[in-house]
Amino acid sequence: MLIWPTPKPAVLTAITILTEAFGEYAFVSAKLPAGQRPDRFVRVSRTGGGQDNIVTDTARILIECFAKDVGQAEAMCATTVAALRNASGTTVTTTSGEVFVRFWDNDTIVDFPHPDLIDYERWQVSGDLSLKT
Repeated sequence: MLIWPTPKPAVLTAITILTEAFGEYAFVSAKLPAGQRPDRFVRVSRTGGGQDNIVTDTARILIECFAKDVGQAEAMCATTVAALRNASGTTVTTTSGEVFVRFWDNDTIVDFPHPDLIDYERWQVSGDLSLKT
């Protein structure tokens, strides 16, 4: 009988990679910051994907980059793509253990204003984060 392993946490892995990439420049989380928001922040969520085979989970990840001006938001998207691409073939240590990143692929960047946070620019990156199960 074939036993499928439980996939590793893709959102947590992306948050870990991006937290290291941004450092103190931008707050990175799965939730929007409550209360007084920082000038720059990043929200990470999973929008799809799945475990196509027994050894790889490919998660469709959405990264929302918020900043006070368009140049910062676009630059944050470029940093996001570079960090996720550079993580390919590495092991990331998250709060729930080690995760091997197979690759980041199929990324798209788009300017997509947030309907409620009108004092921020919001640009989004989406792509496929493939992790070893």
